[in-house]
Amino acid sequence: MAATAPVAEEGNPMLLRCERPTVGPHAERFPQALVQDQHGQKFWFYENLIQDKVVLLSFASLDGERIYPIIDNLIKVQEMLGERLNNDVFIYTITTKPEVDSAQQLKEFAEAKGARWKFINGDPAAIRQILAAFSVMGSVHGTAWIGNQRTGRWLTKPARVQPIFIAEAVAMLSTGKYHKERLLDMRSYQT
Repeated sequence: MAATAPVAEEGNPMLLRCERPTVGPHAERFPQALVQDQHGQKFWFYENLIQDKVVLLSFASLDGERIYPIIDNLIKVQEMLGERLNNDVFIYTITTKPEVDSAQQLKEFAEAKGARWKFINGDPAAIRQILAAFSVMGSVHGTAWIGNQRTGRWLTKPARVQPIFIAEAVAMLSTGKYHKERLLDMRSYQT
């Protein structure tokens, strides 16, 4: 289990000047920003959430979900991952509107949808660093990033593509193998 970030002092200048991470393949491309999940728990973005993990990152805002919904699709991916979710594969949704989407609103949204992953918010400047690292612009973003930071391999998929294709990308990056039995029975996963 990853250590959580220490309680941050409000206005601590060290938090504003945090260096880029250096541990892990291509670690320097990720910001080491202090963020929090929908439960108010604080994390260092790279060190606690990305480093040495297989992750699926999505980017959304609560009002953007009304225009371009992606979370329902990721719920289907969550179902396909089963027990692997939050054990060896982690999903994070990072808000694209940190000044609007509060932790409480994200928590209520996640609970209403049945999402069992972390919804990430934080200081708008920190979130903007994360969004920039993944080339996210605007509040509606349709690309999911899937990465294995142990190996440094990353790829993108449209967040609204058939869920099986996202799950297959996660499987390939985490194990190096496809789950062919799922591909053969793809009809059961169609929307």
